[in-house]
Amino acid sequence: MTVALSLSLATVAAAQRGRGAATGEKPAVDVVQTVGCVERSGAPETWWLRQAAEPRVVQPGVFAVAQVDAAKSATLGAQAFQLIGVADFLDIEGLLKSGHRSEFTTPQNANATGALRPGRKVLVKGMLITSSDPKRINLLNVVGLADSCG
Repeated sequence: MTVALSLSLATVAAAQRGRGAATGEKPAVDVVQTVGCVERSGAPETWWLRQAAEPRVVQPGVFAVAQVDAAKSATLGAQAFQLIGVADFLDIEGLLKSGHRSEFTTPQNANATGALRPGRKVLVKGMLITSSDPKRINLLNVVGLADSCG
């Protein structure tokens, strides 16, 4: 009886937590957007957003045209973030080299935007992870703004 009651209380608590998320409570991780310069380094290959502007909290979803237009003239900053979840934003060759993608993806059906390229100025949206050093952004969207960061 005690075990059943404990399980029932745990189930109710989990349901209430789930309901809280739907009522507008702050998520555990913020979705942010920022502008910066893409770099790739190291082995294993690591992707970075350098010279990034201070990230600002935004709503999930695609970028509006006005957001992209504003980002084109945005000032770069001094922040640096490790980029994770990059595979879909690489070119086809980069996607196929990522993890085990080549085992279930062919060049003909690869869904790769090619938006991440070293040296490129980009606008990114993703989940900001501050619990580790370096800070990371798990990418949701990437839009190329310029082919160079100059």
